[in-house]
Amino acid sequence: MEGAQDAQAVLSHKVPPVKLRLLLVDTAKARRLMYLSLLVIPLGYPMVWLLGRGSGVAVFICAFICWLGMFFFIRKNWPDRFITAEGHLLSTGKELLLNIGQQRITFPLNAATTVEITYRGFKGEHLTNRITASGIDNFIQFNEGEVYRFEVLTAQAQETLRNEVRRWYHLKVQVKEWRRDGPTFLLHRDLSYEQIQAYKQEFGVGLYG
Repeated sequence: MEGAQDAQAVLSHKVPPVKLRLLLVDTAKARRLMYLSLLVIPLGYPMVWLLGRGSGVAVFICAFICWLGMFFFIRKNWPDRFITAEGHLLSTGKELLLNIGQQRITFPLNAATTVEITYRGFKGEHLTNRITASGIDNFIQFNEGEVYRFEVLTAQAQETLRNEVRRWYHLKVQVKEWRRDGPTFLLHRDLSYEQIQAYKQEFGVGLYG
C-alpha cells in the first residue's frame, strides 16, 4: 500500500480524463423487493419438506439446494432490474462532468464540491474466503444529491480511480469514503493507524472528510 505523496507532484502529473460508468437505481423499490425476497425462507421450508418427503435423502438435499440457490439469486439480481438510467462521470483537469439520462451537471474540483463514495470493490475482488465483489455495488453522491451506482471491473480500473480520488483530495474537494468496515482513504480496506495518520497529514483532512 502506498504512503503519502507530495501534493505538487500529484497535481503536476499529467493524467487523461477518468470516466466512470454510472447507473441510477430506484433504490426504494429495490430495497422493498429485497426484503420481500426474505419470504422465500419461510416458504422454502414446506417446499423442501414436500419435495423430499418419502423420496430419500438425495432428493431432499437437491430440493434444499435449489431453494437456497433461488433465494440468493433473487437477493443478487433483483436490484439490477430497477436501473432507471445509465450515464457516466468524466473527471477532467478542473471539473467533474455528470451525464446521466437527460441530466448534464458540472461540479468544480474545489472545496465547493462534496463527493461521498461507498465502495464495495472491483469485479472479482475477494472480500472474504467465499465472497467476491460484483464490481457494481459501489455508490457515489455529489453535494448530497442523487446516489448513483458506479462500475469498477478490474484491479487496474480501481488503481486508476484511486489515483484520481487522491487528486481530488489535493484539489480540496470534500471527499468522504466508506468501505464495509467503516470510513477509509483511497478505497482501501483495513488501514492501519499509521497509514490513516499519513493520509490525514497528506490530505489535510480527518478520517471523515
